[in-house]
Order: sequence, then C-alpha cells, then structure tokens
Amino acid sequence: MFDLENYHSRIARYLDDSKEENKVFFNALRFAHDLHKGQIRKSGAPYISHPCAVAEILIRELGFKDPILLAAALLHDVVEDVPSITLEDIESRFGETVAELVDGCTKLTRHHLDRAALKDLTHSKIFLSASRRLGVLIIKLADRLHNLRTLHFLPLAKRQRIAQETVEVYAPIAARLNLFPLKRELYHLALSFLYPRKSKKILNRIREIRSSPEVVEIEETLKRTFSDKIPSVVIRPRPKGLGSYYDPRKRSLDPLNPENYIDFAIILPTENILDCYLALGIVNSTYPPIPRSMRDFIANPKSNGYRSLHVRVHVKGQNYLIKIRTPEMDQWAAFGVLAEWDAQEALSDEHWHEVSELLRSIGEYGGAATQRKALIRLSETEDTFVYSPNGDIFYLPRNSVVLDFAYKIHSELGDFCEGALINNDWAPPTRRLQDGDTVEILTSPDPLDVDPDLEELCKTPKARTAINRHLQQKRSHYAEEIGRQILEQEIERHGLASDVLLGESTRLMLEILNLKDLSELFIRIGQDLIDPHLILYYLESVSSNTEREKQPSLEPILERNTISICELDKAIHKFARCCNPYPGQEDIVATLSERGITFHHRDCQDLLVRHDLRPQQLVDVQWCAQKAWRYPLVFQIQVLHETMSSLLPILSRIKGEIQVQKIEHILDKHDQPVILMNVKLRDFKEAHDFFMNLPAQHLSIEYYGREGGLRKRHLQHNESTVF
Repeated sequence: MFDLENYHSRIARYLDDSKEENKVFFNALRFAHDLHKGQIRKSGAPYISHPCAVAEILIRELGFKDPILLAAALLHDVVEDVPSITLEDIESRFGETVAELVDGCTKLTRHHLDRAALKDLTHSKIFLSASRRLGVLIIKLADRLHNLRTLHFLPLAKRQRIAQETVEVYAPIAARLNLFPLKRELYHLALSFLYPRKSKKILNRIREIRSSPEVVEIEETLKRTFSDKIPSVVIRPRPKGLGSYYDPRKRSLDPLNPENYIDFAIILPTENILDCYLALGIVNSTYPPIPRSMRDFIANPKSNGYRSLHVRVHVKGQNYLIKIRTPEMDQWAAFGVLAEWDAQEALSDEHWHEVSELLRSIGEYGGAATQRKALIRLSETEDTFVYSPNGDIFYLPRNSVVLDFAYKIHSELGDFCEGALINNDWAPPTRRLQDGDTVEILTSPDPLDVDPDLEELCKTPKARTAINRHLQQKRSHYAEEIGRQILEQEIERHGLASDVLLGESTRLMLEILNLKDLSELFIRIGQDLIDPHLILYYLESVSSNTEREKQPSLEPILERNTISICELDKAIHKFARCCNPYPGQEDIVATLSERGITFHHRDCQDLLVRHDLRPQQLVDVQWCAQKAWRYPLVFQIQVLHETMSSLLPILSRIKGEIQVQKIEHILDKHDQPVILMNVKLRDFKEAHDFFMNLPAQHLSIEYYGREGGLRKRHLQHNESTVF
C-alpha cells in the first residue's frame, strides 16, 4: 500500500501546504492517487509511487519549489495510463500550464508506426514542447532517473533498451543544461546496466584514483597553500564519472577515454570575482600550468551560463584539471538552469533564447533518428571558441565549420553563407574553425546549395537542422515535379480529360486521402507513397454516366512512365551500386523514394529481387542530352582490374574537351589494381561520351558534386589533364 498521508507530510516540510499557491500540488496528489488506484508497477509497488517519487526528486534533490511544475510531475502519466482522462480534463482542473506540461510528457501512440519511428517522434515532441516550456524536459529527466533506479525489476531486453536511450538522449541533454548531479547519475546507472562487468572494473579504478597518494598530495598541497593566503577555501577533488569513460561512437566504455581522470574544484569563500584571479595566480605559482590550457569562463561564460576559471596542470606524469569559482558559480555548475529557476526568477532572455533554440533545433530535425541522437550528443560539449569581428566570443563543438558559426549568429547568415574571412583570409563554408579564430561571415544573394555531406560536416544542432530542412524542401519540390509528370502521363494514357484535376471530385479525393492540396498529392506520388492508379479510380466520378460508358477501362496499364532528368543533384540523384549505371547511359530506370531518385540499369538483377518492386513502380529515364548543366560536375570514379597502362590509351581516344583532373593507381585489400580518377563534365552528352569508353563492368561512381565540393578521399585534384 502507498501511504498517502505520510508522503503528504514529508513533502509539506519543503512545500508549505497552508499556502494558497501550493494547493494545486496537493490537489494534484489526491487526483493522481485516485486515478492510479489499482495500477501496479513491475516491482509490485503501487503505480502512484512512481509519479510521487518523480516529484520528490524534483523537490528534495533538485530544490524545486514551483507547485505548478510539481503538480505536472504528479500527473505526467495520467493521460497516458488512464483512458478516461484527457488533457481537457487536466486543464479544467489544474490550468493551462499544467496541461501543457503533461501533454509534453505524454508519449505518442500511433499504431501504424514501428517502435523506433514512434520513439523518435516522441523525442521530437518532447524537445519541441520543452523549447516552449522547459519544465517538460525537467520532468522527463527526473522521470528517467527514477525509472533507472528501479530498472532491475524489468526484463533484460527492456533494461538494455531504456539504458541505451538514456546515454543517447537524456544524459547528454542533462549535461547540456549543466545539471551535473543528474547527468552523472543518469550515466552511472545506465552504463552500469549496459556494461556491468566493465563498469565495475572502471568504478574500482575510479575509487583507486580518488584515494591515490598523488591525488591526496595535490589536495593537501592546495589546502596548505591557500590556508595562508585565502582562508576557508574548499578544495574538492572529483573523479570523472562513468559518463566520461563512454565512447558514444563505438558504444563502449574505454578506460583511456577521459582527457584527465580527476578534477579539483577550488571554491572560494567570497563572491568577489577578483579573488578568482588571485586564486589562479596561487595555483599557477604552485603547479605551473600546461601551456595554452587556461580557459576563462568568467569573462566569457559558456552559452549554458557556466562560469569558472579552468587551468590544466601536469603533476608526476598525469594531467589534472583545476576549476576555480565562487559559491554562486559552484551552485550554477551543479544545477545549471535550476539555479535561476529555484530563485523564482525567469531565465534571462539571452540564456532562455539559447536553450530554447537548441531544443527547438533538435525537435525540428527531420532526418533519421540516429542523426537526432547525434545532434543531442554534439550539443553536450563546447570545446572551440572563436570571435566575431566585434570581439564577441562564441563557443562551438569541436571540429565545427564556418557554416556552424554562421547559423550560430543568425539563421539567415547560414542560409546565404558563401564563405568567411578567417583572420582576414577567405575560407569556404566547410573550413574547420580553430581556437581563437576571428570569423566574418560573407553572404551571397543566392541561397546556400545544400547536400547531405554538408549536414554531416556541421557539428551544431542548429546548422544540421537547418541544412536537413533545406534538403527536405529541395527533395519535396523535386518530388512534386516528378509526381506531376507521372500523373499527367497516367491521365493521358487512360484517356481522361486533361483538366480532370480541376473538378469537384479532386477536392473530395484530397479529403479522403487527408491531403491539403494537389502539390502534396504530387509529392506523395513522386516519393512513391501513393500509387497513381489509385488516383485514377477516385477521378472516375468526374465523368457523367454517358461519358463513363465511353471511357476506357481504368485497369492498370503496365507501360512505364518516363521522367526527364535535365540536371544532377547529389542531394536527390543517386547511382545504384548494384549495377553501377552512369549519367547519359541508355536503358536506365529509376526508383522513387522520400530521399530522391536512384538510377539502375534496366537489366539490373537485384532490382526486382532484392528491392521487391512491382514493374509499375519503376520509371524510365530520359536524359536531356542537348542541355548543358547549370554547373559543371566533378565525378570521382573507380575502375577495378585496370592498370594505368591499359587505361591511358582508352582515355586518349575520348573526344571533346573533357577534363580528367587526376588519376591515381592503387592496390585494394586483395592486392588487385584499382584506378581512381576525377573527371569534370558539363552535360549528359559529354558524360555519355566519356563513360561509354570505359569498361562498364568494372566501373563505379564513388562520388560526384560541384567542383570544390568534392570529398577528397584518395585524390587531391589540384592538377588537370585535358584530353
């Protein structure tokens, strides 16, 4: 049984139940208790114990006194677990804010989606809701913490799934919000479940490091040194937690992962910032700092509000990080945004904008679920600092590029970025930034040409989300064009009137299919999400009875539709690796998807077998052979089982001014000869003339794109040979 009165009394020590503003919490407590009556957790405990534990974590461990947020914490599972209760019921009883917080915490339930897709949509919803009301994320973090503390009651597979989600989603975002105790315990519990043996070994090592003679000696030396100069200083050694040993890319615990194994926090007995710099001088005179390792996060706070002086020292073969801060800075380092929230003050406009924009970028991301998790991971740390021309400092994730900085300043700067002046030297949008760079963004009247590689190069959630959004828009516009071509061909082939889409039945059809307009219909057809033959049956009603008697049968005709390809865009057009077609080649067909078009040779053996496609799902490709591309393209080509001596005579016979920019001969892992080359082409005719001379059975297109944007794998195309 759950002792409601005992819980009420316990919470009343922190939240005065006689105050009018706190009654919303205690009313929510009774309401949740009644609704969850009879529900049992896997542990056998009454279900009400879980939301009550979540609220208690917020109150006792994180210091929350906000009765609205705490009431929402009590009710966060009600709509999800009690079918008779709706958000409208919550709003009528407890107000709009509580209802919005509960809604943000409620999982999505769409039965037609698989578990992974549904989970990703739920994450998107949580981050979007938290970008408007941060309390949603605070409740979810406390909810996850309590679930981890009771995770041992669940089956092994579910334990693993929840723990993995924690290290990929919840722990990194807790780190980004600077909720240190929460982040540390989330990582600790989740990684202990994921890697029980290895985590036990590392935890033993962490205890050994903390009690090692070297650490004790440094601690005593600092205490002794400061006792004469700044009395009452607190020296707090803190070993790195399990999260610092986790490598998210390899999904493993690595004993060598941390840069240093223990930090020393020096907490001054005063709020005088100048004393921090005095303490830095004391530390530096005791332990000479590692060159260029000092970071001043007091003069230049991190975007999450964190302030401290950092300096790294090297003592007896090991590196140590020393952090110097005032009590107020220490409070912020532990509780981040909660430090301001606890003071019942709104977050500063600048700080809230930063947090809100980050959460919105993660929530709005339209790519794969794995990439959304990568955004969360990238947001965890800010390791590179750069300056604007005005001298303002900006912190970015390690390996950020010019485009990351452009989007950090303003979305429009990113959308029209054509490069930057880095320390007064021109650099492209993909140039990696270094500590201390001064960056001035240069813009173009034309929007940035985006491609999937650009998204991968960027390291900030805002830049990746913006590029992915532009990619989706580009693909949607192209799918609309392709879908229009296909449906118009089907209408003509079946003898329907050319203006059939203008009739009343079109509006009814769109309602039935839950589409807002014809543009959306064309997009769905162009992405192979709607069969055009289905549309023809809906349109049959446009004819009168007399006309219908004369109308040809609407039975599917197996004749393939044709699409015209006049330009190539690597964000949309892909060349299949199973049959290695090339641009301009005859007898090419294409498959359609939400990510664009994939070209295959008509005789590709894998096409119908592996991809499980019906013949009518393929479209014939017609190249615009007489039209020059808007931009010349550079193709990176691989030719197997050929040597330089066998290939050069073939290249010498190619007509026209085709530029082969670089040729390289290498051996593959089986010591077989491979030729790699870059060739610059200007239209489909030129592409056809070039590729048809090469041995097609050994040829593959590794990559293509505009000149200057080509990925440099094996080749550095700074020379060219014209054939």
